[in-house]
This record gives sequence, structure tokens and C-alpha cells, in this order.
Amino acid sequence: MSIGTSMLALEKALPFYEQHQIKVSAKNVAWHLDHSLKVINSVCEALKTSNPEDYSSTFSFIKFYIFLRGRIPRGKARAPKSVVSNDEILKSVIELQLEMAKINLQEIKNLPKNSNFQHPYFGKLSLKKSQRFLAIHTNHHLAIVNDILKK
Repeated sequence: MSIGTSMLALEKALPFYEQHQIKVSAKNVAWHLDHSLKVINSVCEALKTSNPEDYSSTFSFIKFYIFLRGRIPRGKARAPKSVVSNDEILKSVIELQLEMAKINLQEIKNLPKNSNFQHPYFGKLSLKKSQRFLAIHTNHHLAIVNDILKK
């Protein structure tokens, strides 16, 4: 699923933001939506402010594995504090982040290909790899949301 398709799925899940299923996830739908949008917006901001001349490709086995599979295994990684909310997440806040994410994703389309983002596990990701990461990461959280909503 592309990041554009994932954005539509995030939007469709918004009415169910209060849903929670402890057997699926310790967090509710709102948390997964909020986290996904925080990641999208922070990666886009990092890409927009990066110096393309600073980019150099690096190999990471974990990056290779996840990008090859197109999936992140559940429960294996911890999100940086900057993209995690411990407070109550309001629907209006998610809606604002969703609108900002749409704008940000449009703005990064025209960036130089060596615009980059420093991922905590994968190292520096180029624009194209960053976009792929955003799709994989968002789909990971959408799968959890879908499992919460199925129960």
C-alpha cells in the first residue's frame, strides 16, 4: 500500500479513534493514528530541512530485511519519545495532524532525491527510501488498527 493509500485508510479509521482491544494492542486506535501522523510529519520536516549534500547511503541488515519484506514485525521496536504521546489524544488533534501530513507529503514530492532523514535504526534514508519507510510504517500501524476494529 502506498503512502497515499495509507493516508486514506488513516482518515477512514478516525471515527473509531476511541476503540481499544487490549488483546491486540496496549494502545487504542487514537494512539496508533496519532503516532503514525507524528512520524509522517516529523520525517517530512526532516526531509525538508536536510542538506542533500550530507547524504551518503549506508547498509543496514535490519533496513534491508524490513524494506525487502515491506513489513515491520510487531513488538520488536520502540518508538522515539518525540513521536509518542502519553497524554489523552483528542480527535481534533488527529484531524489537524492529518491535514498537515497531507500538505507535507505533497511538499516532499519535489525535494531533491538526496534529501534525507536520519532513522534511529536504519541510518540515513534518501527521499525515496524515506517515502518507502513511511508507507511501511503507516501500514504496520494500520494493520494493528484493523485488528483492533475486527475484535
